[in-house]
Amino acid sequence: MKHLALIASLTLGAGLALSPVIAPAALAAEGQKAAAKIGEAAPDFTLKGADGKEYKLADYKGKVVVLEWMNPGCPVCREVCEEGKVGSMMKSCKEMDAEVVFLFINSTAATANDPKSSADYLAKNKIEAPALIDGDGKVGHAYGAKTTPHCFVIGKDGKLAYDGAIDDKGSKNYVVEAVKALKEGKAAEPSTTKPYGCSVKYARK
Repeated sequence: MKHLALIASLTLGAGLALSPVIAPAALAAEGQKAAAKIGEAAPDFTLKGADGKEYKLADYKGKVVVLEWMNPGCPVCREVCEEGKVGSMMKSCKEMDAEVVFLFINSTAATANDPKSSADYLAKNKIEAPALIDGDGKVGHAYGAKTTPHCFVIGKDGKLAYDGAIDDKGSKNYVVEAVKALKEGKAAEPSTTKPYGCSVKYARK
């Protein structure tokens, strides 16, 4: 009887010890997804713009797409726009590839529900591109957007080519460099950098 009790005790103990190991696998099986990765297909999405139109990433297949996370209330985001860094970036990219598409995404809960502020923000800074509203933060989480600004460059093949900061806080614009590399048939170098700015404050679940 003592042997049986010991075996039962060991079996129960083993079960308890194994449960933390099994749990992550179970979560993975339920479809928990990591953020977008370089060289892999960029997560598809459909978002409504501040202009009331729907924008689908799939509609731009065959074109280079630049996504930039924005927040009109972020001083860093305002700085790169008001100092002309964003406008200069867009101009340089368009000169290399006239069909490059720019989409600005707002996932910050406090401002995402006010589409007009995002549109006005871009218009004020003479940025001719749509402001897309990601109120529930699903697209932001899919890409792993951390700051405003945070930029992503998607190649014509639909794969993520660059993920990170807009620039090196100096004269080197990483987005321009990535678009240039893609134009030349090369991989972006660097393909990832650490984004800087205000953290994206997603809606609480």
